[in-house]
Amino acid sequence: MLIGIACLAVFVVMAMLMYSRRISALLALPVMAIVMSILAGISEKEILSDVINQGATKMYSAYTTTMFGAVLADLMNKHGIAKALIRWVAEFSGDNQFVLGMVMTLATALLFSTLGGLGAVIMVGTIVLPALLSLSISSVTAGALFLFGISLGGMFNIASWQLYISVLNLEPASIIGFVVPFAAIIALIVVMFLVVELKNWNNLKYLALAVAVEFFAFPLLSQKTESQASTAAPPAELVGTTIVSVVFVALLIMAIFRQVRKAEKISGLALLTPITPLILVLVCHWDFIPAFLAGITYGVLTTWKRDSITVLTRSIIDGISSVIPAVVLMIGIGMLITAVRNPVIASAIEPVVKQVVPTTAISYVIIFTLAAPLALYRGPLSLWGMGSGLVALIQKSTSLGSNAIMGMLMSVGQIQGICDPTNTHNIWIATYLGTDTQTLLKKTAPYAWLATIAGLCLAVAFKFVPFG
Repeated sequence: MLIGIACLAVFVVMAMLMYSRRISALLALPVMAIVMSILAGISEKEILSDVINQGATKMYSAYTTTMFGAVLADLMNKHGIAKALIRWVAEFSGDNQFVLGMVMTLATALLFSTLGGLGAVIMVGTIVLPALLSLSISSVTAGALFLFGISLGGMFNIASWQLYISVLNLEPASIIGFVVPFAAIIALIVVMFLVVELKNWNNLKYLALAVAVEFFAFPLLSQKTESQASTAAPPAELVGTTIVSVVFVALLIMAIFRQVRKAEKISGLALLTPITPLILVLVCHWDFIPAFLAGITYGVLTTWKRDSITVLTRSIIDGISSVIPAVVLMIGIGMLITAVRNPVIASAIEPVVKQVVPTTAISYVIIFTLAAPLALYRGPLSLWGMGSGLVALIQKSTSLGSNAIMGMLMSVGQIQGICDPTNTHNIWIATYLGTDTQTLLKKTAPYAWLATIAGLCLAVAFKFVPFG
């Protein structure tokens, strides 16, 4: 029992240090893993071989996938695909505040289903935010919409799914089955936010339309998404592979024509680059890395120029460099997970975790709703922070299944992804708009919390958590 209390004390101390910005999560996670192992009396040899050596490579699938995703994101930046898409959307939206706000949010979500990192936020934000401000949408509202778009797109970022797969041993179908209806709910909350912020009664018709669409579409999304995603349909995969081969040949011919004509302009087909990996994963059931490689190939061929090979090489180097902090963080996550899953530590903390973690539907919704702010500052409910260790303990010590834990993390993750004042993208957005992160926090928190409640209820509706 004393070992368990000591290990939890390490959690608390590290949380306070991260909250006060005296130590980063990059350092805090491996330090936690090593200190907890020492306190638990784990042998030096086991710490070196298991916690550090095996732990550092435990998340290899997640950070390898992240690297390939970063290459695609950097390629889109260098070829101007993201800028072209946003500008096209802005022209399409016209001068209607509500339409522009929603379309730009959805366009941001589309881009961040592939993009990631502060560089991408700056690149997209310098186009999206001025477009919103040009129609007299307030700066704080514009910033909040941009944050909603980033978070909504991040839910479909298949590179981030790999983290859930690695930590919780989930199948992609389980993630898809939850993400699609949850994203539909968040989209409705964004509509509600925009109606309230614009203070125009005429926009109520858009809210009514969104509610109607949600009412009819949600049952279909809830019942069909996971079953369709988990169906292994070999004929569909064969057809998908055949179509991909035909498309590749067509794009190769298109690239040759662009080379001959010395084309510089981005083609309309290039705008589909962000969703190419997603389609291959969802429809053709490809694995993540081949899907990203296909997306990179698609992006190169549809934007082919004389220097495309040079640009691709730079994208590989710059893209991977941009996600090194995330890779280092995942190495620390792997060490911490390995440490807390050690039988000595797990058995010591298990009694405490069992007392605190809810395992029935009503308590699951209430407790995690109230505890949602613990996802801020890389706290114990953030999978990208201390939560990585806590998740391992919950999974080992309680009756909560992987789906229930995933539903909880994605739900409370809306608070962290949208509102956290320490997010680099929140800081940049606030600075760019001439406001501060606390103002953005106050503006977005009620809606992010509402999304959290909706996600937890959705997990219960999907029977991830038993009622009794």
